[in-house]
Amino acid sequence: MRTAKTIGLTLFLGILLHGCGGAETEEKKEVIKPIKFGMVESVGGLSSRTFNGITQSGSETNLSFRTGGMITKLNVSVGQRVNKGQLLAQLDQKDALLALGQAELDVNNAKVQLETAQSAFDRTKKLYQTNNASLSDYEQAKSGLSNAQSGYEISLKRYDLQKSQVSYTSMYAPMTGIVSMVNAGLNEVAGAGQPILVMSQEETGDMEAMAGVPEKYISQVKQGSSTTVRIPSQSGEFSGVITEVGYSSTGGTYPVTVTIENPTEEVRPGMPVEVTFTFGDADQESQLVVPAKAVGEDENGQFVFGLNPKEDEVYEAQKMAIEVGSLTSGGFIVRSGIEQDQIVATAGLRTLYDGMKVKLVKL
Repeated sequence: MRTAKTIGLTLFLGILLHGCGGAETEEKKEVIKPIKFGMVESVGGLSSRTFNGITQSGSETNLSFRTGGMITKLNVSVGQRVNKGQLLAQLDQKDALLALGQAELDVNNAKVQLETAQSAFDRTKKLYQTNNASLSDYEQAKSGLSNAQSGYEISLKRYDLQKSQVSYTSMYAPMTGIVSMVNAGLNEVAGAGQPILVMSQEETGDMEAMAGVPEKYISQVKQGSSTTVRIPSQSGEFSGVITEVGYSSTGGTYPVTVTIENPTEEVRPGMPVEVTFTFGDADQESQLVVPAKAVGEDENGQFVFGLNPKEDEVYEAQKMAIEVGSLTSGGFIVRSGIEQDQIVATAGLRTLYDGMKVKLVKL
């Protein structure tokens, strides 16, 4: 009996271990390998690339206070039309008005002291001219008048400065237009220079598109070049002209501003757009180039692993036989076997196989 029990226990443990081993194998098969990648691109001739962006007003202006404080008045909302000089927002003025009142009082006191010093000087001067006052008395009166004059001028400057501080608590419309954004609310504390409102002129012809261009293409973007702008929510395309090319990158792309020519009334700030840029030279012959690191070779010839999208950022590797020509600075010239914009693996070719699931390494 003991032998039978031992055999049964051994079989049970074997089955259990085998089941665990199978689970580990299945789990290993689900591991998705990260891989570096490149793209087959056209070099020479004319080529086009489309990048996403957003519309904005060319006259867009950020409005802020020159001083900080609590917002006690906010007379506008998004989309409201306002006239030039209209009061838009105001900060709490209690402290500023109190300081202004004190400055005005100082001016009045300094004026009284100046008038008193002037009278004393005039009297001492007459006495000095009739030899009834000494030279020291005359000089002392003259010095007192000079000090009083300086004190009065300083108090006037302080008063003017405080008047400016009061004016800094009010925000007026610099132009007639539309409030396109409100970045603060009533009773919020605003800092000096913090954008509170955004305004733009109410003109249909004053629209721009801001697109992000990758580092690879930014050197080919030239100011004054023509582009095509498409707004997915509207039919048709608009012509555009590049007016500004960003010098520093933001999130891996460089901002490029395109003026939209003859936009319709339906084009408004904040709409998603697709901006198509044209690169290259029409006099040069166009050729496909594949990254040099993507090309491998076996007994059947040269090949690459194309990466085709599946789902949830997962790609499937596919071995593709290709024929390449000479090596250039951008990679091998493609003669046959692959098409433009095909994503290809550029590392770990020996570990890849047909149907293998991978994910792209974001560089």
